[in-house]
Amino acid sequence: MTIDAVIAPPAAQLLIDFVNTVEWQVDEEAWSSPRALRAWLDERTGRDPGSLTEKDLLVARRLREGLREALLAHAGHDPRPGAIDGVNALLAGLPLQLRFDEEGQVHAASVGAFFLAPTLAALDTARADGSWARVKACSRDSCRWAYWDASRNRSGRWCTMAGCGNYVKMRRRNAPAAARADVVASSGRAPRKLDVAAVAGVSMKTVSNVVTGAVPVAPATRERVEAAIEELGYRPNLAARELRTGRREPSGPRD
Repeated sequence: MTIDAVIAPPAAQLLIDFVNTVEWQVDEEAWSSPRALRAWLDERTGRDPGSLTEKDLLVARRLREGLREALLAHAGHDPRPGAIDGVNALLAGLPLQLRFDEEGQVHAASVGAFFLAPTLAALDTARADGSWARVKACSRDSCRWAYWDASRNRSGRWCTMAGCGNYVKMRRRNAPAAARADVVASSGRAPRKLDVAAVAGVSMKTVSNVVTGAVPVAPATRERVEAAIEELGYRPNLAARELRTGRREPSGPRD
């Protein structure tokens, strides 16, 4: 199979499936627990990773979002500030090593039974065969779904033209000012709740619970969310919140 194929090669498809385990548009998470992550890895890679912990779950989610940032760059967007450094730091702490095959080619491999070994092996395979550059993330900001760009000139920007592509184009025609918020913006754009959730490895609902205080959140989770808010400089849209709740927030500094 060539990298111009309509269907992604197996390694690239595994990476696409890995990134798409969360659907940010509806805040739906496939890896809702370490057990769910284990089941997904077992089913998708054919390799039971064994018992996993909350820390393993957080590592997997952070790797997933680091890959998404790289896929957005493939689609022509600036990664979120610090995102690439973050995923590089994560990878630096993983048990990896280099191996040579019988043809003298070098490959990156995981040490022992590390639970993300098949994913990292797929990443190395996609890098080696040239298919990695064709794995992208949708340019619709609320979507960011990973997809295979089968276009010959590698110009694809949407997960589907019929869906996100047409939606954004219609918005540009009918509401040009509002349409700017539909496309992944440059690094100068203010961070969103989605970005906080991605960095903290939690759902957007959890971020909302931390910000509003409406629902108790476990201390360790709250700390991660608050650290992500601080790192990104996130400020909730209080005006939008007032419209949803019908209550006016107290005046003073934005939280």
